Amino acid sequence: MKRAVSLLAAALAACTPQQKTPVDDPTARELVVVMALGVQETSQLKVGQWALYSVRSKASTELISSRVAVVADDKDTFWIENRTRASVSPGGAQRTMITKYQIDATAKPLQLWVGEPNSPRPTKVYPGKDASDKPIETVKPTAPDPRSKVEIAQETITVASGKPYECTRLTSKVTYPDGRETTLVTWCNKDVPFPTVHNGKSYGGVVRRTYGQHILELELKGTDAVPELIVPEK
Repeated sequence: MKRAVSLLAAALAACTPQQKTPVDDPTARELVVVMALGVQETSQLKVGQWALYSVRSKASTELISSRVAVVADDKDTFWIENRTRASVSPGGAQRTMITKYQIDATAKPLQLWVGEPNSPRPTKVYPGKDASDKPIETVKPTAPDPRSKVEIAQETITVASGKPYECTRLTSKVTYPDGRETTLVTWCNKDVPFPTVHNGKSYGGVVRRTYGQHILELELKGTDAVPELIVPEK
């Protein structure tokens, strides 16, 4: 059960807007944080942009993939798809889930749908039938220790594909309520889409992120993305 919850939470967290998903397992919470990829600002968005990531754990041989893509635009809004693929159980068959959301020019989420590729009936998560639905909250990593500051440095790293990237490295410590500490490190590059924004400044898209025992790393990027989840017309 925890594995299923972890997969669903990670799939939802792979896009920026989502509703809160309870995850009790600390390792699963770390996975949610490391997979929190999405759009923070829209000035550089272009239809077709995509970035594919792999996520692996130091304690497991399982591999998760996550792809963020801009698949459409319409009147100052954009449609973003995040495709997450992972095993439904250790050593089991791979399952793919797509979260598709519409954002406005400020990156505020307007709609959120979930389904499998080419699903004839995707599920609308937000807004629901209840007019009192609260706005979708933005996924944020566990709050850094207020006593610490984010350290920013320049570093050249080489990803698993062998490609080197000149990056800005952002490092911050994260403290859990029980006093346990972990360190969140994100490497960004200006030529990678979907820039990371910190204190109002853009540092480029994510090349690598480490948190707890999880590592997220850029595999490929491109400009030819097309929709994989079709939402019903109004």
